[in-house]
Amino acid sequence: MKIVYWTPTSGGGTGKYEKYLPEVLKKTYRNVETEVISRGRGFIWGNPIIYCFRYRAYNADIVHATTPAPVFLSPTSYFKKIKNLVVTIHVFRSSKPYSKSIIPVLNRLFTPIAIKKADKIIAVSEFTKREILENMEIEEEKIKVVPLGVDQNLYYPMDKEKCKEKFGLNPDEKHILVVSNTAKHKRMDIVKKVFQKVRKERSDVKLLKAGYGTKLSGEGIINTGFIPESDMPYLYNAADLLLHTSEYEGILTPGLEAMACGIPIVASDIPSIRETVGNCAELVDLNAEDCVEQFAEKVLDCIDKGKRNLKGIERAKKFSWERVARETMKVYEELL
Repeated sequence: MKIVYWTPTSGGGTGKYEKYLPEVLKKTYRNVETEVISRGRGFIWGNPIIYCFRYRAYNADIVHATTPAPVFLSPTSYFKKIKNLVVTIHVFRSSKPYSKSIIPVLNRLFTPIAIKKADKIIAVSEFTKREILENMEIEEEKIKVVPLGVDQNLYYPMDKEKCKEKFGLNPDEKHILVVSNTAKHKRMDIVKKVFQKVRKERSDVKLLKAGYGTKLSGEGIINTGFIPESDMPYLYNAADLLLHTSEYEGILTPGLEAMACGIPIVASDIPSIRETVGNCAELVDLNAEDCVEQFAEKVLDCIDKGKRNLKGIERAKKFSWERVARETMKVYEELL
């Protein structure tokens, strides 16, 4: 079986999906040949006009677009039907413009087009599947839910004090970790308010901000800048908890990684996050008038207890990339 992957070279959880799925699937199934078509680098090969023409079938048995973008951008998909086309939808974001940035606008434009062209849809969560069904006329049988995975060989519990020292952090201080970009729907405004309240109670608490976007400013805030994935497990283990205040997600990748590392999680109570963390996190309703106070209270409680998230470690084991490969192969086999 030959599988051609169309990837746009993404970041975050989507980028990890692009990386791990072809690798693990090829290792798991000896009769599988994979080819990854992704955006090149430099002025020429990174030019959209050039790399879009690389999104072709190449005589594949299965063409799998890891996001809707390559399907929308591929000239080939407009000239003829791509045989056995699978498209993965991470977020739908059709009916609610959570951010004024260009990405959600493009999502609302090209995601429906990609869905209509696909023979099978993979949704990364039940929440994403429901959004697709609520916003498009599509048979439910066409959609398969396959949550993302986490690399258990990379993300696991480590010595907290040594991990703090690796980043030059004071081992006697407590650290709240935020792994997120600064898009509007990520609600960094809530993060800053929560942190200010926490600092009034405990001056020994610092905030670590990792991820893309503008830096957060304020006393006690440390912007880590870009952290390569090889160092991210150390950063999770250096932290005393993960804080995530987003009002919209397809699936919470930092939640999977935090659980695998055994650190507590305080997050917003939205469907996709509940799907990810189950009962292994403290959740707060963003619509509550006192949500900032609730976040701060739960953050302080986690810091005071200082316990490993043992339930999270066990839950994270269910989200292996091997499982993702097996369930994705079932989707391919159904098409063939």
